[in-house]
Amino acid sequence: MSHIKLFFHILFKTNLIKTIWLNFKMLPFRQAIRLPLYVYGRAEFRRMTGKIILDTDNIYSGMVKIGKRDYYIATAVQKCIWTISGTMIIHGPIKFMQGSYVLVADNAILEIGGRDGIFGTNLRMFCFDRITIGRNVRMAWDIQIMDSSFHYIELTHKGNQVPPLTKPITLGDNIWVGNRVTISKGSVVPTQTIIASNSLINKDFSNIEPDSLLAGAPASVKATGFHRIFDVQREKELDMQYGYTRAHL
Repeated sequence: MSHIKLFFHILFKTNLIKTIWLNFKMLPFRQAIRLPLYVYGRAEFRRMTGKIILDTDNIYSGMVKIGKRDYYIATAVQKCIWTISGTMIIHGPIKFMQGSYVLVADNAILEIGGRDGIFGTNLRMFCFDRITIGRNVRMAWDIQIMDSSFHYIELTHKGNQVPPLTKPITLGDNIWVGNRVTISKGSVVPTQTIIASNSLINKDFSNIEPDSLLAGAPASVKATGFHRIFDVQREKELDMQYGYTRAHL
């Protein structure tokens, strides 16, 4: 994008005031001056007392997009709400679509691998311990990712033991998550996995075969040998082969 086009994009397409505020609030000056964080539309930033760390050598304008209206269907929740009082680490380009609700609590760490990761509309991501997400993770709309159960449960059949509220979540690279999926505390999903719509991920799947399909509530391995095609050029060729017209929802 040319400097002139970039200037007009920032001026007319983004929420300029909140874009400038967020960059200079959360990033060191040498990074903030490049405006790597773009804010679009309505957004509310609460208690931004933590840190956003851009851990990459290639920092550029618009590397992280928040509230972008693109790709996925709109939902009833259009405003982004972010609270970062812990640490958010971003390793590459990522898009948060409209209505993302992101909370990183005190002493918690949310780490995202980037490389064109996409989080669809109406995302709910609540991090109280640690959530680690790999590179090129694509998520549809109405996704919930929560590493806390929020309320204590007493296990009466185990001598009234009370498990901890939190347990880390780990998602590998190149994962495709369908709409309305919930990923709860202690979940581990390995690289190259597809998660079907309306599934509940609530355990460690690190020992499953590559290219597995997880589905169900709670989820289990339904099949193997499934691989999401991420290559845009090949996708276009397949669209032509099958006569499919691709349009933004």
